[in-house]
Amino acid sequence: MAFAINAAAPEEAALFYSNAEKDKELGCVGHLRGDFGHGGKEFWSTWWEHQGDLKTQAFKDEFDVLINFLRKQGLLKDRGSMAEFCHAHPEARLSGAWHPDVYGFRVDTGRHRYFIRCFPQGGDYNFYIYCYINEKERLREQAQSKPTQPATTKKRREPER
Repeated sequence: MAFAINAAAPEEAALFYSNAEKDKELGCVGHLRGDFGHGGKEFWSTWWEHQGDLKTQAFKDEFDVLINFLRKQGLLKDRGSMAEFCHAHPEARLSGAWHPDVYGFRVDTGRHRYFIRCFPQGGDYNFYIYCYINEKERLREQAQSKPTQPATTKKRREPER
């Protein structure tokens, strides 16, 4: 399976960072943080869960396929490949980031949106991938979690005449 990797729009910059207050509203499943080790060829990562109830088996399967694709395609193959990919897409630079070499990419699937923040330099984490449920899916999940029948109102006892 192939995925389209696009530069993120400037107004999406906040989606590349954690925001506990907005996670539920935005449908953030969690994020993966990783680096390529000292030599730039390793692959180390840690998953940070934001909303465990959104981490379905379908999400896990899709995320696994995406990560394998990104590792083969080049963006997450190693630090050198990441740098090459990022420098070929200067429009993906995240303005206002802590360093001028921070890039933001977006991958959309039918059910999820993935925001990939890249820093192709040594000495720090090289990538963060924030995972969000798509808007339609999020609204469907919210609708399913709400009761379908209105709450019954308690009948008041009528006074005797």
